[in-house]
Amino acid sequence: MTSRMAKYSLLLFLMTAVVTILCMLVLVIQITSVAVASANFKRFGIGESSKIAAMQQLAKRKICVDLLPAESVNDNYCDCQDGSDELNTSACSYVLLNSEKPPFDDGVCDCCDGSDEVEGMRVDTCEMEWQRRLKELQERLEVVQNGQITRKAYLTDAVVKVEQLKENLARLAEAYQADHHAFKDLRRREQRDSELRGELEQSYNVLRMKQNMVYIQSRVVDPGTFSDAIWKLAFVELVSQCFSYVVNEKELKGGTPNVIPRTYEMVLCPFQNISQDEPSYPQWAKKERQTKGGITVTDESKEEEEISRPIGLGIWNGWQEPVSFARVQSYNYGDPCANGQERQTRVELSCSTRNRVVSVEEHEMCKYAIHFETPAACDGVEEKELLDEIAQVKQFLSKGQQQDEAKIEQIEGHEEL
Repeated sequence: MTSRMAKYSLLLFLMTAVVTILCMLVLVIQITSVAVASANFKRFGIGESSKIAAMQQLAKRKICVDLLPAESVNDNYCDCQDGSDELNTSACSYVLLNSEKPPFDDGVCDCCDGSDEVEGMRVDTCEMEWQRRLKELQERLEVVQNGQITRKAYLTDAVVKVEQLKENLARLAEAYQADHHAFKDLRRREQRDSELRGELEQSYNVLRMKQNMVYIQSRVVDPGTFSDAIWKLAFVELVSQCFSYVVNEKELKGGTPNVIPRTYEMVLCPFQNISQDEPSYPQWAKKERQTKGGITVTDESKEEEEISRPIGLGIWNGWQEPVSFARVQSYNYGDPCANGQERQTRVELSCSTRNRVVSVEEHEMCKYAIHFETPAACDGVEEKELLDEIAQVKQFLSKGQQQDEAKIEQIEGHEEL
C-alpha cells in the first residue's frame, strides 16, 4: 500500500514538473517573440507607449490560448479575457468588438516590410516608401532654401520701412487731430444752421474712418509687431499689400444644402484687416431659383438690387504662439454675427517662395482660419530639420541596399554549391 502511494506521489510530482516546464517554455517563446516585435517597432518608428501596450497584450493573449487544451479552443465558450480562444465562434464577439487589437497578425500591414503579419501577407514596400519620403523632403528643402533667399531681400530695406511706417503714423495722427477740430467747429455751426446736418454726418464718417486708421497703424508700429524679435522684421514687406482668395460656401463651411453655393472673396491685408465680399442676396437667389426650377428671368429691372458692404473678419491684433514652423497671427474685433459675437480670424503663415492665400475655412461660427504662404516665414530652423531628416532617410536606404546585396550574394553562393 505504501509503495503504491509513493508511486502515485511520484507520478503527481512528475506531471506537475512537466506542466511547469511547459509553461516556462511558452513564456520564453512569448518573451522572444515580444523582443523581436520590439525590434521591428523600433525599426519602423511605432510610438513607445503603443509598442509596450501592444506587446503586453499580445503576450497575454498568446499565453492564454497556448495553455488551453485543444478542445477548449473554438468550443463556443470564452476562456480567455480577450476572447482570442473563440475567433471562429460568436461566443466572445462582445469582447472582440470592445477590445483593442494589437497590430500583430491582424490582416493589416502596419510595418512597411510586413513583419507584423504572417509570411503569406508580407510585402516589403520600405524602399519605395523611403524613396517617396526622400523626394518630398528634397522638394520641401528647395522651397525653404529659395524662400530664404527672398526673405534676405525683404530684410534689405526692412528697417527703413519700419521707420517710414512710424512717420506715416505721425502724419496720419496730425491729420486726424486737424479733422477732429474741424468737426467740432462744424458741429457748433450746425446747431445754428440745420442745413449743415448732411455735411456734419459726412464729416463724422470721415473722422471715424481716420480714427480707425490711426488705431490700426499704432498697433502696426508697436515694438511687438516687428522690432522685438529678429524673425519678425522680414514681415514688414507685407504691409500695404492685400491678397484675395475666392472660396465657395461648401469649401468655407464644409457643406451646404444650397443648390448654388454662394461664393465669397476673402481679402487679407496683413497687419491691417481681413474682409469678406459676397454677391448680393438677390443675385444669388435668382441663380438659385433658375437652377431649382429652370426659371429664366428676362427682365433684369424687376430684380431688386442691393449693394453689399464688405464684412469685417477682424483687424490686426498681434502675434500668437507658433505652430511647428508656421507663424501665427490673430485678427479680432470684426463685424458682429447674428448672435452678437464679433468675428475673428487666425492666420497661419508658412514658408514658400511667393505670397499667397492657400485656404480659408470657418471652423466655428464667426471664427475663421486662413493659411497664408510667404517667403518671410522661411528660416534656417526648418532647413536644418529637413537636412537632418534627409540624412536619416538616406541612411535607411543605404542599409536596405546593403541588406539586399548581402541576400543576393548569399543566394548566388547557394546556387554555386
